[in-house]
Amino acid sequence: MTDAEAPKMLKLGPTTCYFVQCPGGYLQIDTSFPVMFDRYLEGLKTLNIDVSEIKYLLLTHYHDDHSGFAAALKEKSGCQLIVAEKSLEPLRNGTLIKINRYLNRRVQLTLTLYSKLKRRTFSFEPIIPDDRDLIVRREGREVLGQIGIDGKILFTPGHTPDSISLVLADGSAFVGDVSSNFLNFCSTHYRPILLYSPDQVYESWRKIVDEGARSIYPAHGKPFRVDRLIRFGKKFAPKKIDPASKTTA
Repeated sequence: MTDAEAPKMLKLGPTTCYFVQCPGGYLQIDTSFPVMFDRYLEGLKTLNIDVSEIKYLLLTHYHDDHSGFAAALKEKSGCQLIVAEKSLEPLRNGTLIKINRYLNRRVQLTLTLYSKLKRRTFSFEPIIPDDRDLIVRREGREVLGQIGIDGKILFTPGHTPDSISLVLADGSAFVGDVSSNFLNFCSTHYRPILLYSPDQVYESWRKIVDEGARSIYPAHGKPFRVDRLIRFGKKFAPKKIDPASKTTA
């Protein structure tokens, strides 16, 4: 993965925000915890991005480490939101609906300790989309085409029911938490650290691979090549991920 291929990115605590150029500015993918907003504004300066250049904000799902300061950013920048229809209710509630289970016991212990140390509240300022915002009701290129980006939005549940991913024409895939490169000492192997449905995770991986992804940009951890997703998908999935034939066996 070369520098020429990499998008701009900003790490805020455990979450990485990505910035994809679009006409007139940037599409930003995800935010971080609410307390990270001031650090975010400082971080934009290091990327030579003015907050007014954030034209769109895509939230891959509703969790507080992704949607935390979305309301504040929308107010300050005037950006338009891009969110899945399934995200609307939890975003309006401004809290994490605890329907997930931990990947394994080590992950559970680590995250529990982290949440206590950081006094994580699992809540954020409610986000209420307006008429300018773009609600993703079906997969495809329609929404991204409206903002001048060549790519496709996919429904990729498994970490949460509302998770979406973005795969660009160049093979860059921004996957939120449906895959991660994080807490590797806990034997995560690119899997989400929290699961809503393991089977749906691997179906989502298969969809991302079949869409032509080459570079995976997770919200947690460093980017990696898609071959690792394929390799560990074959290891853990009940059905093999086979990008050559695009079939399951």
